[in-house]
Amino acid sequence: MKKEKKILRLKMLQARLELSQAQKNSFYKNLEEQSIALIQRLSARSVHIYISLKDEVNTQGIIEYCWENNIKVIVPETLRAGLLKHREYRQQDKLTTGPFQCKWPENRPEYKGSLDLIICPGLAFSKNGARLGYGGGYYDRFLIKHPNAWKAALALPFQLIEHIPTNEQDCKMDQILVAKAGFATKV
Repeated sequence: MKKEKKILRLKMLQARLELSQAQKNSFYKNLEEQSIALIQRLSARSVHIYISLKDEVNTQGIIEYCWENNIKVIVPETLRAGLLKHREYRQQDKLTTGPFQCKWPENRPEYKGSLDLIICPGLAFSKNGARLGYGGGYYDRFLIKHPNAWKAALALPFQLIEHIPTNEQDCKMDQILVAKAGFATKV
C-alpha cells in the first residue's frame, strides 16, 4: 500500500504542476465560493484552514471572508514530530515559515478551543471521503481528536478518484468540494 500511495502522490503532484495559471485561478475561485457557502450553511464560528503553499488550492479568499465576517481562523503550525499545533490567525499577524515551508502566525498562543469546520489539504480524494495527504499523517492524527468538527477538503477535478488505499489510521472527510461549477460531493 505504501508504494501505491507514493506513486499516486507523484502523479497528483505532477498533474497539479501541469495546470495553467488561468485554470488554477478559475478552480480556486470556484472552490472559494463553495467553501464560503459551506461556512454559511454550517453557521461556522471557527474554521481551521491551512495557509496554502505554492501549488496547493489557494485558501486566501476563504480566510479573508472569515475575517470580514468575524469568524475565528485557526491555522496549523507544523512540527517536525509529525504533529500540528494550532494558532489563531488574525489579519494583522506576521507569518513565520517552518518545516515544509508551512506558514503560521508567529506570536500567537496555541489554540485549544472547539472547531466547527476543518478544511484539509490533500493530493487526492475518493467519492467515499478518503483523503491522500502528503504522507506524514499530520492531519490524520489531528482529525481524530476533533470528531464533532465538519471535515472538508478542496479538490481540483482530477484529484477526485475512484479509490484511495487506506488503513485504520486514515480519517475520512465529511465532504469533498470539487472545483466544478456548482458541484460538491457530500459523502
